[in-house]
Amino acid sequence: MSNPKPRHDRPTWAGRVPREKIARLYATDAQGIVDEELIEDVGIGLFARIESIFKAREASAGRARCPLCDRQIDHDGMKDTILRCESCNWELTWGEYHKAKQGKHLAAAGLTVFLQEFLQKYQTARSPKEKMVLIDTLIHRYHWELEGGLTRPGATDLIGGRQHEIIDFLNKLSYGETSSPEILANRAEWIQKVKKSQQHRKTKREERQKKKEERERKKNLKRKVRQQMLAQRDKSSKS
Repeated sequence: MSNPKPRHDRPTWAGRVPREKIARLYATDAQGIVDEELIEDVGIGLFARIESIFKAREASAGRARCPLCDRQIDHDGMKDTILRCESCNWELTWGEYHKAKQGKHLAAAGLTVFLQEFLQKYQTARSPKEKMVLIDTLIHRYHWELEGGLTRPGATDLIGGRQHEIIDFLNKLSYGETSSPEILANRAEWIQKVKKSQQHRKTKREERQKKKEERERKKNLKRKVRQQMLAQRDKSSKS
């Protein structure tokens, strides 16, 4: 009896949580409604997303996982290296495995501490209120926030949408008199972080513009000097 052909399933990753769910969660919370099912749906969605982020990171570090049984498969990172799981009769080149995670926003650089904190605390959170605060705290983090970078919202890796859409979306979330003090404090802190990030980007743009103008000035100066030298040479040859 011939051996069955190996499977070549590509790994799959938990997607970003839809903005519609987040918006609905905050709309109900602002009305004082505790929708435990919705809170859990969003919380578990974020939890699964974070697990995929860490799994993708591990794969890039040479420790991929079989998409069928989750067994760890060490590799050297070479494109043509074949990842093989004997127990599942599965195999795939690292190049193909790597392609499966490209464009999926799975890097989440600068968020590691916040992601780990959410995984740890969400598992032990007992009340819907605790879970809501954990969700709110996580999606209002910035990449490299602890290092003072504030490069872009961490939610771009956790919630569907582009960066400018995410910022606008988070700015327009619903709040009410029944919103918890922790959530209102996160809101105030978020507004300050957005302002600081915008100022940081503005400063960087101005610095880039100054450097560009300086390069142009030097380039024009060199051109002018060269033209003067050529003109002097022509004048000397004619005399």
